[in-house]
Amino acid sequence: MKKILIIGGSSFIAGQFIRNYQSEDSITCYSRRPTGYDKEIVVKAFWDMPVESFVGFDAVINFAAIVHRPEEKNQELYDEVNYRMACVLAQKARQAGVRQFIQMSTIAVFGTASRISTTTPEMPRTYYGSSKLKADKELLAMSDHEFKTVIIRPPMAYGGGMAPGNMMRLIRLVNRHIPLPFGSARNRRDFINVKNLIEFIHLTVEKEAEGIFYPTDKEPYSTRNVIEVISEQLGVHTINLPSPSLFLRMVEKIRPDLYQKLWGDVVIDRQLALNSIGYEPRYTLEDGIREMVESFKQKK
Repeated sequence: MKKILIIGGSSFIAGQFIRNYQSEDSITCYSRRPTGYDKEIVVKAFWDMPVESFVGFDAVINFAAIVHRPEEKNQELYDEVNYRMACVLAQKARQAGVRQFIQMSTIAVFGTASRISTTTPEMPRTYYGSSKLKADKELLAMSDHEFKTVIIRPPMAYGGGMAPGNMMRLIRLVNRHIPLPFGSARNRRDFINVKNLIEFIHLTVEKEAEGIFYPTDKEPYSTRNVIEVISEQLGVHTINLPSPSLFLRMVEKIRPDLYQKLWGDVVIDRQLALNSIGYEPRYTLEDGIREMVESFKQKK
């Protein structure tokens, strides 16, 4: 049994992790608002956590972050929470004798790269990606034989019920029973079922791993694949129309971010995805979307 300290308990992924492993490990959770977990401590600001808060834990997992918000234009705010706070928390953990600090990062550190490999330059295009990269670099510099740091850079996570993000937006779109323009979509994108992600995180704790990791599902999917799975799980027939090249060029020019999300490639090289701790993803796209569709129907 490991003693794990979770920072940012209101995070969706943190919640999935706690619910799945609170009976297996001793988990204490720090949150900024009550979530109802056992051993939860609510604080106004994670900055205020004293060094004593970290004493006695084997590992700290930092889920606290400001995620990408198009409406948020304050780079200083991203840096304050995603970069400087993460480093301060790691320093306190190290001072308290914690052996491992796990930082949830993002593939957004690579910007708009369509293929991520060992030679892909880290070129974030958002304040979110930039702030995470700054934290990654400083945290890795702290790592030594007494204090191991883990940086986890997953692609978009889905599943686990009402997962926030683009997958739920696609479910709502398909449920409108309108023709969709993805019939000719042959793009390839990596995703990760949140159950695969939390199993991977837990394995890094068990094996006291260190370094940068890129966990994914077993294979990438196209937007067309995703729409087909959603349609099947919703029990609806979706007409997927081919997209004229002129239409796609217009979308790419006017909304490059939207084009990248729906028609662009984001593939993590299998040599990166194949990790040194021996994890094999067990859950599929169908598993995750089934959970999301069930939650979506219940909420309706």
